[in-house]
Amino acid sequence: QDAKEIKQRILALFAVFGIVIFFWFSFHQNGLTLTMFAKDYTLLKIGSMEISAEIFQSVNPFIVVFLTPVVMWIFGALAKRGKEPSTPKKIGIGMGIAALAYVVMTIASLSLPNYSVIENAPLADAARVTPWVLFSVYFILTVAELFISPLGLSFVSKVAPAHLQGLMQGCWLGATAVGNAALVLGAVMYETISLATTWSVFAIVCFISMGLMLCMVKWL
Repeated sequence: QDAKEIKQRILALFAVFGIVIFFWFSFHQNGLTLTMFAKDYTLLKIGSMEISAEIFQSVNPFIVVFLTPVVMWIFGALAKRGKEPSTPKKIGIGMGIAALAYVVMTIASLSLPNYSVIENAPLADAARVTPWVLFSVYFILTVAELFISPLGLSFVSKVAPAHLQGLMQGCWLGATAVGNAALVLGAVMYETISLATTWSVFAIVCFISMGLMLCMVKWL
């Protein structure tokens, strides 16, 4: 590999790192604002059974275990037909899937009051949303994760110059860390602006990231 090719590879990787920051910023709201929403706005009952606000987070590992073989089978079937999307395109698709999760949240929150209204006066059960909203959102976000997390690591391994493999893997984890550090912005929005606007921000961020990634697919 000459210096020009190495430079191109590094630029491509940092372009992907920049995109995935926004994915982790949105995805890991599952442990912050989405859990707050579960506690504040969700009916924590399924039939006569009481559930906890944290139970929704169990959807992610469950779906990862059971859906990974299905997703891999679909990619394999597409590969046999010569129609499998490239890794950058899969990452772009994953960002679009993540955006859909927040579209669902936006629609579900349109009639709900701001957090400042219910902070000291919890919502009555009749005014809360069904728990199936969050179950579906966590499911969608997990599907998005399967399009981005393992495939992104694979992309780094394929593209990174041999002598920079460890550094580039570290940069991928660094991008994840930056996305996690930005989580606090979600909590600030949740407590200060309308819920629908909060979720719309995440949806817009993911849609923009999807558009940027798909525009870069040929170059990548």
